Amino acid sequence: MLIKALALVSTVLLLMFLGFSVLGTTPLLILKHKQPMDSRVVRQVFHYCYRLVAVVAIAASMGHALEGRQVLAVCTGSIAILSIAMHRWILMRMDILRVTMHDGDSNAVRRFRELHVTGVALNFVLFVSAIYAVTQIKL
Repeated sequence: MLIKALALVSTVLLLMFLGFSVLGTTPLLILKHKQPMDSRVVRQVFHYCYRLVAVVAIAASMGHALEGRQVLAVCTGSIAILSIAMHRWILMRMDILRVTMHDGDSNAVRRFRELHVTGVALNFVLFVSAIYAVTQIKL
């Protein structure tokens, strides 16, 4: 019973965090990204979203694996791995761009914005993947 609760709660939290990561990072696109605080806020939101999604997806994957739902365990495990990889890939590039964009490099601002849009799109893909995984649950 405890394993089933772990799987259920962590899956619900996974959907919540993925939904927040899509809905929470999209409005940040209205920022001009020219102020140091703007790029810092965007970076921190992505940082915490990816960390939360990774931790909860690992818990969901373990819960579903112990529950015998292999397809769901693989799906949530894949979401965890992708979240960790995206955290490293996106934030590393954001940090590199943040250094140059505040020195007046308008090209770096444009690339930072494109990276932000890419992050939102990848978050949406993870969210759709999680919804697909949930549809595989057999009660």
